[in-house]
Amino acid sequence: MIIFNYINNLKTNKTMKKFINPIVKEVLDTYNTVQTMTEMFAANPDSVNRGLLVSGDAGMGKTHYVQKAFQNLGVEDRVMYVKGSSITAAAMYCLLHQSREKGQIIVFDDTDIIHKSSGERAAILDMFKAATEPTSGERILGWHRAQPNPLMKENDVPMQYDFQGAIVWITNDSVSDMRKIMKGHWNAIASRFNQIEAWFEDHEKIAYTLYLIEEVDMLGKNCTVKIGGFESDVIDDTIEYMNVNYKYLRDITPRVAIKIADIRQTFPDRFKVFCDNQFIQA
Repeated sequence: MIIFNYINNLKTNKTMKKFINPIVKEVLDTYNTVQTMTEMFAANPDSVNRGLLVSGDAGMGKTHYVQKAFQNLGVEDRVMYVKGSSITAAAMYCLLHQSREKGQIIVFDDTDIIHKSSGERAAILDMFKAATEPTSGERILGWHRAQPNPLMKENDVPMQYDFQGAIVWITNDSVSDMRKIMKGHWNAIASRFNQIEAWFEDHEKIAYTLYLIEEVDMLGKNCTVKIGGFESDVIDDTIEYMNVNYKYLRDITPRVAIKIADIRQTFPDRFKVFCDNQFIQA
């Protein structure tokens, strides 16, 4: 996500403290694993592993680190993103066809894949299983119906094709929830997708978020959502609000910090009331 671009140079920033909070370091280590695993996945199109599943907290940085891996390798032109949408089995079949060539990668990011009717979910998961079958040979996907779907006709997608691309699945669903929802499909999916989990406790979230504000200056000079960043008094009030209320916030993420700063910028005299109504748990 664009709001995480300010951490591109975390490792090379010479102004960083030599030692950082060990809690923050654990979070960074987790995301470095996400980036490293994505790079390994994308750098070897001949690998039999053609599926990568990244699950974790919303608004903390999963997408950024996946994108950063592609940027480091210079393969952005081989990546197609399907972001934040519901999807049908027919649409999935057509999208996989677009990314079927070896070296191509399709990223499903916050895409509703499993919260569907059992029939639609089963059709999509069966495609995922076929597309990520661990083999160096053909991975045939087929639309075994009486006739093509209108979307297939419109995009000239055949009734079957060989999928040699790769799938990255980024989700806010936990592994335990996915297991419950997928039921009999889970074991097959789990055996085909390399899995990385990026889930954090509240004390890790607040430490990481404050680190990004105070050390990386994500709301100031390195802010990517507001030209020039926020004024220092806005940043100070945002930090104070999060420090005082972090135990009561519905969620604690860099995304929430940006929202708080934006409300403080717009309503300097009443921002605490507005933030309480929006972010504090009932």
